[in-house]
Amino acid sequence: MSVLDRFEKSVEGAVNGVFAKFGSKDLKPVDLSSALEREIDKEAMPVTRDRTVAPNEYRFKLSTPDFNNIVEWGAETLANELADNLTQYAKSQNYAFVGPVVVIFEEDLELTKGDYRLSSESVQGNTVPVTTDAQTEDCPMLEIGEHQYLLTEDKTIIGRGSDCDIVIDDPGISRRHMEIDITDNGNTVIARDLGSTNGMYVEGHHVEAATLLDGNTITIGRTRILYWASSQDQE
Repeated sequence: MSVLDRFEKSVEGAVNGVFAKFGSKDLKPVDLSSALEREIDKEAMPVTRDRTVAPNEYRFKLSTPDFNNIVEWGAETLANELADNLTQYAKSQNYAFVGPVVVIFEEDLELTKGDYRLSSESVQGNTVPVTTDAQTEDCPMLEIGEHQYLLTEDKTIIGRGSDCDIVIDDPGISRRHMEIDITDNGNTVIARDLGSTNGMYVEGHHVEAATLLDGNTITIGRTRILYWASSQDQE
């Protein structure tokens, strides 16, 4: 089974098999995933001998029928699946980002069914997905499942909402669940609950806020987050 086949199968499960409702000529998520990989390969730019930076924000303009199909599939879920898949592809190609990978869908009334336009740009974010074994900046890092994120700004919002710096698809997580604050010139890192429904747990203890130590485990919803004080220690 190819990477794209596995991706299509995973997305079908994520959106409850709704693809069966549409015809074979409809634009499919696997088509969008293929387009993203072509776009990132085209736009990735070497900045040093061992560092190639790729765009992290991708914007699809779609015809009205295709846009409506994506809304029915679940636009946010699909965007997150596409972003995760592209992050994994970037890791295989040793591409780096300046911020989290974001996929955006927009309706374009001038386009006909099956046609789309894709543009990309680099947008500085509060977190950077770790996609290479030779990250140039040493920062605190979060490890969430198979993904790792460098904390490059003073505040990082984590939640289920698409406007968060780190988006986690977990029904037990609030839209803006928690934040990570870096203070004292990077010497102190604090996790704060943002009034979430199900709370935040650090090392199994329900807390409103906690100063993080290297190797601490944060639990929100059903998701475990590992905190590392230095990304270089994890290479």
